[in-house]
Amino acid sequence: MSKRETPTIKDVAKLAGVSIATVSRVLNKLGVVNPETEEKVQEAVAKLNYQPNAVARSLKLNRTKSIGILLPEVSNTFFTEIVEQLEHLLSPKGYALLVCSSEHSVDEEKRKLSFLLERNVDGLVIIAVSDEGSHFADLDVPLVMLDRKIEDLARDVIISDNRQSAYDVTCRLIGEGRRRIGFLGGDPHVHTSVERYRGFVDALTHHGLAVEERFVLHGGMTMKSGYTLMEKALSFKECPDAFFIVNDMVHIGATSYLMEYASREVRHSMAFASFDYLHYAPLLQFCHYAVAQPLEKMAKMAVQILTRRMEGDLKGFPSTTVFQPMIVVMKSSEGASSNGSRPPRFDKEFS
Repeated sequence: MSKRETPTIKDVAKLAGVSIATVSRVLNKLGVVNPETEEKVQEAVAKLNYQPNAVARSLKLNRTKSIGILLPEVSNTFFTEIVEQLEHLLSPKGYALLVCSSEHSVDEEKRKLSFLLERNVDGLVIIAVSDEGSHFADLDVPLVMLDRKIEDLARDVIISDNRQSAYDVTCRLIGEGRRRIGFLGGDPHVHTSVERYRGFVDALTHHGLAVEERFVLHGGMTMKSGYTLMEKALSFKECPDAFFIVNDMVHIGATSYLMEYASREVRHSMAFASFDYLHYAPLLQFCHYAVAQPLEKMAKMAVQILTRRMEGDLKGFPSTTVFQPMIVVMKSSEGASSNGSRPPRFDKEFS
């Protein structure tokens, strides 16, 4: 930073050797901060002649009334429905949305993030492409992580209870008498995917069933990956008679392959349990159970938190909000026991 440049909170954090969130807590007197850390921050503020109130007023006067939305792909209906909810809530407040796709690439995510920052967006809503989130750590712009969590990143997070919901729907399949259940899709670097796999394993373990590794088919979260993975699954000598599917795009791809190439016997006996329950879900004929995430509530919470942060309210930062999805019974061979209620909660401590 040259002497003529106005110091930012990022400069203070760098000089003090702490995070931006810590500087904010010290300056706004929020929460408990180690006295030694507070002293370092105050020394950095004095050395840089940082004036938070003046900077805040300047930022307020130069607001662009725009919010950046960064998501993995625009063709995923789950993401576009979230964007629609956000626009419905932000438009009446006078905000315009700038929507960018990272195309499932961390490098592209970084480029699109720079694009949004160059346009001086007032805030960001991020659906991260992976667990690599260092480029989100020191931003001076209010940011909410939606749907996907990045461990050890001090940001506001809004997610669903993916592990419990995956456990619930897998229990439903087991309740139908299915014992050869596969797992389709997913990325080991995406928090939601990892949590859903853990819930799947929890359910099998809880019912004394082994996890057959050959039936665990990771390989992406797109429609194309669903198509390819189902092709691989049907090549097994003993194909699973049910699958937990990681998301709706993989679900559509898997359904397409079954419709095109599976035998009548396989199509008749196959059952899926899947995230998510979107408007086209009733058309997916192999789906017995779907996890319906509360998109409207998640979007509303994202807007509430982001608005508070943009107004300088850092109370409770960083916050984590976890919503409980609903299980929708599409079709079932459980018989009388299938009444749409959730199975008993699995009270294992989540790691």
